[in-house]
Amino acid sequence: MRKRIIIPLLLAVSLIFTSCTELITVTTDSSPRKNTNKSNHIKIDKSKLDDDITPSRWYEKAELSTGYNELDNDDQRRLYNAIIEHSADFDSNEENEDGWEITTFTLEDCYISSEDVAKVFFAADLDNPFMFWLANPYSYSYYEDDFSLTLNSYMPYEDYIKARGQLNSVINSVIKGLKPDMTELEREIYIHDYLVKNCIYKEKAKKGEFNRYTIYGALIDQTAVCEGYTKAFQLLLSYAGINSFNVNGSLENSDNVDHIWSAVELGGEWYYTDVTWDDTDDIDMYDYFNITTKQLLHSHSIAPLFDDYIASGDFDAENMVNANLVIPDCKATKYNYYRFYGSRLKSMTENKLADDLAKKAEAGESCFFIYVDPKLNFDIAYDQLFSDELFLFKNYIQEANSILGYDKLQYSVSVGKRKWLRTIMVELNYN
Repeated sequence: MRKRIIIPLLLAVSLIFTSCTELITVTTDSSPRKNTNKSNHIKIDKSKLDDDITPSRWYEKAELSTGYNELDNDDQRRLYNAIIEHSADFDSNEENEDGWEITTFTLEDCYISSEDVAKVFFAADLDNPFMFWLANPYSYSYYEDDFSLTLNSYMPYEDYIKARGQLNSVINSVIKGLKPDMTELEREIYIHDYLVKNCIYKEKAKKGEFNRYTIYGALIDQTAVCEGYTKAFQLLLSYAGINSFNVNGSLENSDNVDHIWSAVELGGEWYYTDVTWDDTDDIDMYDYFNITTKQLLHSHSIAPLFDDYIASGDFDAENMVNANLVIPDCKATKYNYYRFYGSRLKSMTENKLADDLAKKAEAGESCFFIYVDPKLNFDIAYDQLFSDELFLFKNYIQEANSILGYDKLQYSVSVGKRKWLRTIMVELNYN
């Protein structure tokens, strides 16, 4: 699973106004740039081991049960619970072609189909991102009315114990960074930013590099594909008291490559967030933060429901295609990053752009976001703000400098246009 392929396209426009002698340059960036600067990349002490994860003092851990709630009958639920219960038994710890055998357990008076087994594993994986060691290959058998299942691990017991301790240490350090007065949105931003700053995206994983698909890859190796990013995001959000689950699909603009992102619940409403695609330059690191289904479909395709896939007759337990147990229809916009933190442009004549710009400049912020109200035509508003003929944004810079009492802001700015998000991103320059 991989991220977008980015081809930067820059258009430079020079504007000179009679009201000032300064050259004003507007750079329109039509596509974001991949972030290769990991100056905040934290070095993990892999020798430090903690036995347990200490829950946050301030927030109750969210119980992840989306997958379990989609199971159809008691036999499926029995198997789900048994997988969780026996997932770390390591009774045999013998190496085989699928890794290392963990254990074999039997459920009496239980007969479920291969489709049922696949659905239960799907649900267990959806709800338990911490099970980083559990290998996808598994085997099962029936004897009369009894069902037996063998679980496998990607690593031997000794490596599992060490890896679990390393993860506990990192997770504890992240949880300690939560503050008692954080809103749900602030907690989500904190977790999101931690991963963006401390994990490097790897487009493909080579054979045997299973860590990159897990929380271990994202949090310890600090290198992961989208599945590692998303599982780490889900796990850390749960310790911040926020419910989420992973959604499968593909990237339409990248040869329909399989991809995973998050559905996040805030204030009782659902949003889509793709941390992997937000791992770019700072100016656009929130393009996929709490967006709607319509906005997501600008670049993503959502895989079908598991039950629909089964009903199609194409089911193959050994070659599962992407599917989903739940597909939320995300319509909420309140906690979209740009809408929540941006300066809302409701009218070209009556707005708070100058006041908001002065506040950003006073704080030394490098980026200024303008959210264009749906009542306005986005293209017309953009042209009026930044076109050769008008460049009205110059007036707001002048007003902001007047509020500040001196010419702190330069007239030279760089502009990123995100029509599908109704957002204009302005990189500010200071004197």
